Amino acid sequence: MSGLDTAAMKQRFQQRADAVRNRNMPPIAGAERKAFVEQAELDYQDFLLLADAEISLDGGILTVDLRPAICDAAIRGEGHLETETKAAMDNIAKALPTDGNKITTKMLDSKADLKALIDGAEMFRVVDTIEPIQ
Repeated sequence: MSGLDTAAMKQRFQQRADAVRNRNMPPIAGAERKAFVEQAELDYQDFLLLADAEISLDGGILTVDLRPAICDAAIRGEGHLETETKAAMDNIAKALPTDGNKITTKMLDSKADLKALIDGAEMFRVVDTIEPIQ
């Protein structure tokens, strides 16, 4: 192998994840359907995990760093945590109602969205408060 294009590799994993997410359900039912759905969920998770990873090839050693960028910046003491945190908070704010109303089922595309919202609610609970960086 003369050279590995890690950016292209990540793009292929993203395309595979998109393909899994958008593929049609074959005409199966019961246990076969359940097994198909479970495998599709695992395939999607695996492909997306690799698509979001930092991949490098150094001295013949392929390294796949699965830590999220914000985690990576904190661990390595690099990057701009405030910028990444602000971007994450902006994304959360855009997803929530701005009129003070509660999130209703009409705002969600599917039961999966509602389940994801409920399952993810724990991540918004304040565990510990810290002083801002001066």
